[in-house]
Amino acid sequence: MESIQWFVLGILFTLCVFGFAYASVRVKAPWYAWAVLIGGAFMVMFGIAWAGSSFHEDIPTSGALGLTLFTGPGIVAMVLAYRYWVAPGLKGG
Repeated sequence: MESIQWFVLGILFTLCVFGFAYASVRVKAPWYAWAVLIGGAFMVMFGIAWAGSSFHEDIPTSGALGLTLFTGPGIVAMVLAYRYWVAPGLKGG
């Protein structure tokens, strides 16, 4: 089961890299917007990996805490970066 988790995280990472590469060509955004988006994506993947490993080790409280502390702020950071820095670049192009 743990092998499937790492396989899915690898696919998610690859999709994020290709998505950011495509978006960097299509959208004019400042460097700090990309830093926040990439940091948020890594936080989301780290939270998922933390939770999966914790559930695999039969410590569900730690898994829930990992999702709350890492994945939640990562999603919020990505949404705010998109809203304030990426979306205005889409309207101008």
